[in-house]
Amino acid sequence: MTPASIFAVTVTYGQRRSLLEQMLVATLAEGIRDIVIVDNGAGWDVGELVSQYPDASLHLVSMGSNQGSAAGFAGGIGAAMQAGAEMIWLLDDDNRPLTGALHALLEVYAVLLAHGGTKQDTAVLAFRPEHQADVAMGVPQARINPRRSSFLGFHVLDIPYKLWRRTPWGKPQARHGLPAMVKLDIAPYSGLLLHREAVEAIGLPRTDFVLYADDSEWSFRITRRGGRIVLVTTAHIEDLESSWNIKRRFGTSFSGLLCGPGDSRAFYSTRNAAFLCTHCQPSNWPLRAINRTTYLALLWFLAWAKGRHGRYRLLNQAVSDGVAGRLGLHSEYPL
Repeated sequence: MTPASIFAVTVTYGQRRSLLEQMLVATLAEGIRDIVIVDNGAGWDVGELVSQYPDASLHLVSMGSNQGSAAGFAGGIGAAMQAGAEMIWLLDDDNRPLTGALHALLEVYAVLLAHGGTKQDTAVLAFRPEHQADVAMGVPQARINPRRSSFLGFHVLDIPYKLWRRTPWGKPQARHGLPAMVKLDIAPYSGLLLHREAVEAIGLPRTDFVLYADDSEWSFRITRRGGRIVLVTTAHIEDLESSWNIKRRFGTSFSGLLCGPGDSRAFYSTRNAAFLCTHCQPSNWPLRAINRTTYLALLWFLAWAKGRHGRYRLLNQAVSDGVAGRLGLHSEYPL
């Protein structure tokens, strides 16, 4: 597989031209020429890039307005498929691939195919230390993926370990370097490389997720059918902009949800994650119910301590909607 047969797909919105152009320059440097850019409500003329980058083959898709990441990436992936892409590399508009990232992904992809993988059930993911923080910190691989029956990534059986890892003795350390490959259950769009046959097998992202966790649901279709998603730690991507609720900024995921900016972000991320773990991922429902109840109790206590009662009510409603399967754009939380 060569970069000439690979299409990059990205989605941009708002006033993010500077970020997008850094991503474009880095992606072109990796040897990719075909790049699908989805204009998802950008506040500038994305078409100007066509003349600005004459050596690239830019495929522009206009959504008219911000329709959310799910519709944006569904449109971009669909456009790449129609244009004849053999492989698709998904990137956020603030992702800057470092030199050699694509080559590292292709090397591992070839190894996986040589050892029994198929194009339909194999995907590889570039490494973003801020988002794969547990991997970067040296957390054991057995704890990278959430336990079965977890709720929003929380499981009561993980409490002792999570307390232990906050002590000086239990703090994770990557003593012997990072593992070259880490098997994942789900993956974000950012940095995911897969063959068109995989897209044909799993379909496009669900647009009723609107934004957040649409990538998790979509990528989980690969592993749910027995496929593999492998994180490649030698394929680095730099995030030019930090995510709104990144753990490092708030200490815990609870605090990120309660104190992170943007009610719409908090609502959709929580609702969709609740839907995913309730309706898509296999679980023991009584144990999942225990995890859900405990999670919400801990969230309520922290909200009370931080004076974030309004945000707690929002999150509780989001959980209820997700569990009940009420998806789509919510009138109270516009994009």
